[in-house]
Formats: sequence, structure tokens, C-alpha cells
Amino acid sequence: MRRPGDLLLSPWALVSVAIILINDHVLKDAFGNTMTGKLSDIAGVFLFPLLLLSVLEVPRRSLVGRAAIAWSIAITGIGFAAVKMVAPVGDAYEWVIGFLRWAAAGLRGNLLPILVVRDPSDLWVLPILLASYLVIRGARAPKTAPEHEKISPALHPM
Repeated sequence: MRRPGDLLLSPWALVSVAIILINDHVLKDAFGNTMTGKLSDIAGVFLFPLLLLSVLEVPRRSLVGRAAIAWSIAITGIGFAAVKMVAPVGDAYEWVIGFLRWAAAGLRGNLLPILVVRDPSDLWVLPILLASYLVIRGARAPKTAPEHEKISPALHPM
């Protein structure tokens, strides 16, 4: 895979989406504990930089560079910390996501914010961004020809 937006089709991204869906629609209803909260945070924080980069790539029809990769990781980490630690940011996030859910449901029902549990221990999930970075770099690293396909400089025509 080396096409704009293909990060969201990686096995890691698909597993993250599955975890979020199963956790938010099944496990939280059945258990609703600290573990289910952390599971959502881990999967979401891992997935968000891949989503950000895909949103940048698709309209441009080109792959992003190193700076965009670094910014996607930084924005995710800083944004997640702000949502969890800064009340006005967390409140705004709750309403924005509530609005997006309401809009996705066809503007039916009541417009309600989501609930974000603010817990400083949630910041312990931030190291998952290293895994995001590794997946992104693996997918965006320059491809080189296998050793047996390379032409010796001595044999390369001038």
C-alpha cells in the first residue's frame, strides 16, 4: 500500500476501528469499567494520526512527508491531553462529537454531547503514539528495490 489514504486500510487501523466499535457498543454496556475506558483511549489515540494523515492525503492525491507525520503525532498527543486535562477543551470536544453523531444520524433525535471521563491516568496511553509512528513510517518509508534487483554501479549505463 502506498496510495493516499491507504493508512486507514492497514490491518492495524482496521483492528483499531473494530476495537472501538466493539468496545463502545458492546463491552462498555456490559462492563463499563476502567479497562473499557482505557481500551477506547488506546485504540482512538493510535488511530487518530492515521486518520489525520489520510484526511490530508486524499484531497491532495499525494502522500505526506515527514513534517506532516510529526505534526499528526504531536496534534494527537497534545489534543488528547487537552481534552482530558483542560475542562473547556474537554467540554467543547464533547459537544463537537455529539454534533457529529447527531449529523451522522440524519439530524434526528436530540443533539446531546458525549461524555468524556476526565482522568489524569488516561495520559498513560500516550506512548501508543510510538506504535502509530512506526506503522505510519513503515507505510510511508521509501521503497527500495530488493538487493537482487539492484544494478551494480559498474554495470549501470552512463
